[in-house]
Amino acid sequence: MMPFFGSSSTSENKKISDPTKAMDKGQLMAALKERMNYTDPLPDEPHFATSDETIVRYLKSSEWKLKEAEKALLSTLEYRRQTRPLRLDCKWCHERPGYHSMRQVGHDESGRPVIYANFAQAATHKNSVEDVVAHVTYLIESAKATMDVGVTTWVFVIDCTGMTLNACNPKLGFGMSNILSNHYPERLGLVICVNHNAMFHGVWKALKKVVSPGTTAKVRLVRSVSKVQQVFSTFFSDELSNWLVNEIELNKQRPLPKSQLEFWRAPPSTAFSALNGTQPHDPRGCPTYIRDYVLPFQRLQDTQKPSTSPFAFWRGAARAGGSVGESSSGCSKGACSDEGAIVPRHRPHPNIVDSLFGEVRVVSTSAQEQAERLEAMSGLDASEDTPAHSESSDNGTVVGITGANSDAQLLDDEDETEEGECYEDFHRRVDNYIQEKKMTGDQ
Repeated sequence: MMPFFGSSSTSENKKISDPTKAMDKGQLMAALKERMNYTDPLPDEPHFATSDETIVRYLKSSEWKLKEAEKALLSTLEYRRQTRPLRLDCKWCHERPGYHSMRQVGHDESGRPVIYANFAQAATHKNSVEDVVAHVTYLIESAKATMDVGVTTWVFVIDCTGMTLNACNPKLGFGMSNILSNHYPERLGLVICVNHNAMFHGVWKALKKVVSPGTTAKVRLVRSVSKVQQVFSTFFSDELSNWLVNEIELNKQRPLPKSQLEFWRAPPSTAFSALNGTQPHDPRGCPTYIRDYVLPFQRLQDTQKPSTSPFAFWRGAARAGGSVGESSSGCSKGACSDEGAIVPRHRPHPNIVDSLFGEVRVVSTSAQEQAERLEAMSGLDASEDTPAHSESSDNGTVVGITGANSDAQLLDDEDETEEGECYEDFHRRVDNYIQEKKMTGDQ
């Protein structure tokens, strides 16, 4: 029944004032921190809930509303208490090397970790929410240990070369987006997608329905070589830009060479490179990343063999205060924890760690993987035959990469594309999935 304005009593219409609305940001931070002081500390990270960095992120993501921030942070505390993310490892990569290709490869000019992924390098394109969440959690928790004070976000470079429809399960996008938005708020800095084709555009239009507007605003779709180089040079050093350009070009080869398939292995030194003072391309990451975060594991391997596994060895080194990822202050990059807590140390891709310790499993390629790789390569051929779209904004005007809010600009191709029945089916799958989430109340 619609209320009749003017007939209700004054007491019914009286609004209860919210005292937190009069607080400034400093007071809101103090209030939330005071409330978090009454929670049980996390066993591996006792200062997580009360650190200024955590407090600011959750207040900012809740638009500085104290109750909403408190509710969200309490939910994350329970999540981290149950999952123990600092102890997570990716068993899928250990069991099948290259199961996931996503890996940290360096830092941008602002010191943000840069994480790169290429579909053609992945051993499988049929992932589950469980394995994707586990691998990405491993990466982003490890990346935090490479971030200097004041750096709070990550950058992802997604190379769509070799992308197949099997890799576009809407549940994967929703599941990962849900984890990031709920338990890693204000962490995503920028996503750069390159080598996307007509199939990706159909998928992207559908995925926008399950991804928050705040997330889509941080996504850049860049296609042409000149635009890719321009975007890379804007955010990355020459060293990292050159590494990314080389890695992306090498991953377009058909068939993909063993050196790129086994991206966790160091490249062999050659007499030619030694004479000319050059270094062969290292698919593990840019030279600075290799020097600062990969070679330290090699030094550890030379002094002490792991007792059970590389991951167990890393945990032992972290508790003992080893040298991996240390800053000049003696603490690892990231928060220094009390005795009994795990000190954050950077771990490269699981197979890079395995390779350094000589523990990479030898696994033959299955018939399913061979079929997936053939499909990925045929998709690459199709994308090369498709004329490149102009890179435009929603209203069709060309978008540059400079100016205010350049991080939030979306270089999207909104041209209508003949997506075919398979893409229409994918759209239907996304719509059905959204309805399913609404019916179950799992938003």
